[in-house]
Amino acid sequence: MSADFHREPTHAQISRAAIQRLYISMRHLFMRGSYKPLGVSGESMIAAMLSLKPEIYGSIADPERVELDGLLYIFQRLPKGIEQCRYIKLISREGYDQSHFEKLVPPRRKRNCFRIDQEQMFIEMTRGGSDIYDILTHLTFMYIEAEKIRKNSLDLRDRKNRSWLMLERLVRILRRAQR
Repeated sequence: MSADFHREPTHAQISRAAIQRLYISMRHLFMRGSYKPLGVSGESMIAAMLSLKPEIYGSIADPERVELDGLLYIFQRLPKGIEQCRYIKLISREGYDQSHFEKLVPPRRKRNCFRIDQEQMFIEMTRGGSDIYDILTHLTFMYIEAEKIRKNSLDLRDRKNRSWLMLERLVRILRRAQR
């Protein structure tokens, strides 16, 4: 008679598998040259990060809690305005620092970034793969938190909930007071 043992994977095994999935997804992105947060590789990166739960991103896996410390962390390392861009291109040094485009340098990462237009930003990669991994994990985290905010701001009928409407009013009042 054989005993059928089924053990749950350990945290270390889950983390190792998540790191492998992140690595594979990022290698796929290197080859393809673009990143869509809801594309196949984007979804794979989201799933891997949610199971890995990196400490720097705090409560990334909690669907109810927006991780403000994690957002502060990434926004100190990403160029200002990146959250408004639909297209982000990772480039090598191509002479954009000699162009008319404004150079944006994040406070905690010394990398040149250029806002090309309302929808597009270029980011210079100078440290190879580690730069790319850094940017992609930060963008993925930003997308995860943005989705949490979006989902928690809507009611069951996809209308803005009462708390969100109150927050909008408060922001309008604060903006008027600053003028």
